[in-house]
Amino acid sequence: MVRISGKHALLKMFEAEGVEYMFGNPGTSEAPMMAVMSQYPSIEYVLVLQEGVAVGLAEGYARTTGKVPLVSLHIDNGMSNGLSLMIDQLYGGTPMVMTAGNKDIRKLAPGRSDLADMARPYAKWSSEITHAEQVPSVIRRAFQEARTVPTGPTFVAMSANAFDDEADVDLIPSAQVDISPSADPQMIDQVCELVATADRPILIVGDRVVDTDGTIDAVAVAEAGGMRTYGHGSTTVNFPANHPLWQGNLNMRTAEAVAAVRAADIVIAVGCPVFEDFFYQPGQFVSSSAKLVHIDINSDAIGKSEPTDIGILASPAKALSQLAEALRNGLSGSQSESAAVRSREAAAESATRNEAFRLLASKSSKGRPMSPAMMVDNLAKAMPANTAVFNDSVSTGDLLFEALLPSTQGTYYGCRGQAIGWGMGAVMGVKLGRPDQPAVGVIGDGSAIMTVQGLWTAVNSEIPAIFVICNNASYRVLKVNMNHYHRLNELEMPDSYFAMDFPNPIDFAAQAQAYGIQGSRIEDPADIESAVNSAIDSGKPAVIDMIIDGSL
Repeated sequence: MVRISGKHALLKMFEAEGVEYMFGNPGTSEAPMMAVMSQYPSIEYVLVLQEGVAVGLAEGYARTTGKVPLVSLHIDNGMSNGLSLMIDQLYGGTPMVMTAGNKDIRKLAPGRSDLADMARPYAKWSSEITHAEQVPSVIRRAFQEARTVPTGPTFVAMSANAFDDEADVDLIPSAQVDISPSADPQMIDQVCELVATADRPILIVGDRVVDTDGTIDAVAVAEAGGMRTYGHGSTTVNFPANHPLWQGNLNMRTAEAVAAVRAADIVIAVGCPVFEDFFYQPGQFVSSSAKLVHIDINSDAIGKSEPTDIGILASPAKALSQLAEALRNGLSGSQSESAAVRSREAAAESATRNEAFRLLASKSSKGRPMSPAMMVDNLAKAMPANTAVFNDSVSTGDLLFEALLPSTQGTYYGCRGQAIGWGMGAVMGVKLGRPDQPAVGVIGDGSAIMTVQGLWTAVNSEIPAIFVICNNASYRVLKVNMNHYHRLNELEMPDSYFAMDFPNPIDFAAQAQAYGIQGSRIEDPADIESAVNSAIDSGKPAVIDMIIDGSL
């Protein structure tokens, strides 16, 4: 044991947990810790001017490194700004530890906020340190809870007295916990039999496939079973998008996605929600005559929305490996031939989809602005092959995915959840996590303006991320969703959209220049390549303000 103050115990525990960066915005409640931060040079403090930027940084860093990032905010008002994005991390399973200082525990009568209770709806685990003796055990549990499957964000408040009080403590970090069970072999055999006798089996993958290193086995399952493969809640490379069996990401607000699921007689969903969407739609997406198999490490996900015929609580990677082997060994000659026929049909459909995007991207707009498809197509061609892209382009996001067809791990990440404001911080976190790769955030204008203060952090901390802003002068995604709402309720399509346009233009290039960042405004797709090359070659942060068509 060692006798030290709570603030030193806290920082030494962060060191023991391997924290490299503290993404933070300090307040008076963090003054005791900030007074001694300079004594801990192994932890780099990345200062942000808005709390959402800190959570975005943590998101990008966690996704690229697999480590548990640390966010340090202040008391109730500051931490609340961070919670607005943390709720998406809980939904998507991003590990993170958020901390905030609080008033002295002896201030109960005058009034103090219960920060742990405030954070609890947004956290996997939430607690408050009120005595210095509690520091090691609470921090240890916070990191262990965050990284243990199902992973997620945790929150720790620390009262002012606990910072300065002294205690005898053991500074022991958290341990790695392996909770990656295999699937029951008999259940795998049942799934294999369903695929063997199916006419149109489909595979749907989500982010917990890649989180458990199951991408290769997902491909093996799809190939052995002749299964069209889709993504849902898929915001990274869970399946190579250039593979002929890949059919795109499912957006259950579209008739095409609903038809694809209802046409299947076997649906195998792995590591993803089944099915997640904001809007209520009556009935079930899976046909009553079909079978739904749901494989996940998160027990809360299985059977949550759709009735499940076979639910398997297991590591997606291990279950996929077992299923791939069972299919390779269990299918008869005629069944394997049927799978091969399905694979050829799927490949033709995939080629048709890819060609449709190329045709859309090649259509010249009359005058300006350029179409979103043309912009992302030229952007994808301009970026080096090893670029790490964070997709926060909102209504342009599906087109960006089709332009990139991301197929290599570490080259593509997207937002998990429904909040906006991710991209400015997240692309910087990606760059910190993968410093040897160009990092490009493709960000909708409505999302970018939420956390535009991140540009200051890029300069202050010398993070050479590239911010590509899809500037359509509107909340275009709200218009898309308004149309969907009208369709669902059998209303006439709106002829105008209230409070969804930006009649006063937002000049992101000028804002970048005000922060001392290279900023360029692009209206002609022919200028995209040179703008991207200039930004990457500069070795500094840069903003590319893409002026695109926002019409529906």
